[in-house]
Amino acid sequence: MSLSESDIERIVTAVETMEASLAVLADKQALSAADYRSDPETRDVVERRFVKLTEAALDIAKTLAVDERDERPKSNPAAMIVLGDADIIDETTTQKMAEAARFRNVLAHTYGGAINHEEVYEALGDLERYRDFLIAVRTHLSERGVLE
Repeated sequence: MSLSESDIERIVTAVETMEASLAVLADKQALSAADYRSDPETRDVVERRFVKLTEAALDIAKTLAVDERDERPKSNPAAMIVLGDADIIDETTTQKMAEAARFRNVLAHTYGGAINHEEVYEALGDLERYRDFLIAVRTHLSERGVLE
């Protein structure tokens, strides 16, 4: 298969969204756990940025998965697994991004006191999985001649 112009534009937009969200989240990493827990506005920003960040990664994964297999993955974690099976992302990144997809589902469908703020704060300390994902995607697209 071959990525269409609209697929490439979609991926580029998703990469830009990921980079913007990563910058905001990286800024929030300096917060102590106590400061994070005590500031509802900061928690809202972090939670929303994680949702946007992961949705953008999933959009990339689904677009590449359809390109690889000519079918849409059955779940968000499955999209990451397809990229792992296709050697677009390594095994560790596959596992971590599948976990990120599940984490996104929790954040997107949970609110208020039901959100585990400790889990969100811990995730804030592990932005590398998203950076590794972006590097792997860029490498894959460059090797295919999609990116200049």
